Amino acid sequence: MRTLALLLSILPTTIALAQEPPPADTEPPPADTAPPLPAQQQPPPAATEVPQKPINVAPQAKEAAPAYLPLAGYANGSFFLRDPHDWFVLFPKGRLQVDWYNFLNRGDVPAGVTPNTSADPRPKDTIFVRRARVELQGTFIGHFDFHIAGEFTTTPAAGSLGALADAYIIADYLSWLKIQVGQFDAPFSLENRTSDKYLDFIERGPTVRYLAVPANKDQGAFAWGWLPKQVAYYSIGVTNGEGQNFKNGDNWGAVLGRAFVAPLAWMPQAEKMKWLRDIEVGGSFWWQHVGNLGGAVGGSSGGQQYDLSGMSTTGGFGFFSSNYNVATDAAGNSIREHLVPLGDTVKWGVEMRVPVWKFGLQGELIHVSEGIAGYYDSVNVPTAAGKWNGNPFARSGAKGAGATLDGYGGYIEAFAWILGDVNFIETPGLEPMPHIKKFAPAREPLWGLRMLVRYEQVTFNIRGLAGSTDAMGNLVNDLAIGLYKLHTFGLGLDAWGTKHVRLSVNYFMNYVDGDAPNVKKSYFFQRAEHELLFRAGINL
Repeated sequence: MRTLALLLSILPTTIALAQEPPPADTEPPPADTAPPLPAQQQPPPAATEVPQKPINVAPQAKEAAPAYLPLAGYANGSFFLRDPHDWFVLFPKGRLQVDWYNFLNRGDVPAGVTPNTSADPRPKDTIFVRRARVELQGTFIGHFDFHIAGEFTTTPAAGSLGALADAYIIADYLSWLKIQVGQFDAPFSLENRTSDKYLDFIERGPTVRYLAVPANKDQGAFAWGWLPKQVAYYSIGVTNGEGQNFKNGDNWGAVLGRAFVAPLAWMPQAEKMKWLRDIEVGGSFWWQHVGNLGGAVGGSSGGQQYDLSGMSTTGGFGFFSSNYNVATDAAGNSIREHLVPLGDTVKWGVEMRVPVWKFGLQGELIHVSEGIAGYYDSVNVPTAAGKWNGNPFARSGAKGAGATLDGYGGYIEAFAWILGDVNFIETPGLEPMPHIKKFAPAREPLWGLRMLVRYEQVTFNIRGLAGSTDAMGNLVNDLAIGLYKLHTFGLGLDAWGTKHVRLSVNYFMNYVDGDAPNVKKSYFFQRAEHELLFRAGINL
């Protein structure tokens, strides 16, 4: 009877074990396991029964687990390093652009000139490194962005130091008011505020490169921000006005700014259709007073600190020089004149960009009115009496006297993404900073192929420069006075592998015209000049 009672006491437990399979990672009991205790000696069932299958484990884990982001990696088009709290975030950046320039109609060498020497005025085919920058961007404590970049292609000589490119800090607390200080692409013109990683053609056109912002970068501070839903953008600031890596030379600065309206950005469809947010129309302004006539850099008579920028085609064929020979002294030394800004400079521009899905138009019109002056780079300068003395500003009218450079430039461009994706490069004109809080890992677009066509014209007049007197006392009209024109027609094809690899080919046909003596000396004056340009680029 005792045996029967014992069997009856363990029967419920045996049935329960038979109905519930053991966990997958539970080992079978050893063969010599002791028999179970009588029912009256066992602990309460809740503590001794085999654990049941967990219920709703997945939803509980999903609620408890935070969103995962590694401390280093790649997301949304940027490599990053971060601390666990995102107080300090770094974005390694850089760019490498290798160019190959070909000039398709070099023509015959001028009489008496040895071919392909420095005296040969014809452009020369070449392969060279256009840009090589090491950059770092980052965000500290969530509100202070920075960008620093060193450019190394300006230092071909052994032992030379690299040039500073971008170096600025942004205080970013409010979407409608951010403060940026340092050295940056000047906030004037759509194309000037587009990173050279993502320019449509491989370089900015002559309108922006020479009339709008010849130095591209300047040092100073400006405020910028967005209206709600990003329907409008503004920027306004003060810079030295002297260009990249130059301190203020005359205690005057430049006041400049840019703004645009995105009239369709408020539409609900703009959340999914990026091109609706990118349609914009806007304008820029620039006012500056200049009081410094410049001087030699490093004692070199060939390079001057505050000269006007020379002008050339995209391939580098020059059609305007701000320093040129005007006479020789009694010893046969060349006397070179330099043109510099002096007085007031006023610039304005209008812009538009209309992308529609894979197609679009873009254009700008820039006007400039700039006071200028001329001076000599030699201690031997002409005077009215036909003598030479050491006064570098002895020429009549050399301090301005109403001399001006006035002109217009503009371009119209059409583009089409004929294959691949269209949304993986940055919106032109903005140069946004990456932010960790905006990262959402996603599939990176693999490739895209874009075609471009562009017409551009630059026209300006130089007036009011007084004539000089040669060694014999004869009056010589200034060679720079007159009209200058450049017409450019361009075709482009870009192949993109993500936003980081770009292979480009550009073709340009340029036509130089005008009536100034200096422009008439151009090797390609009033005849077409053809350029075929290639670029391989890596952009981080």
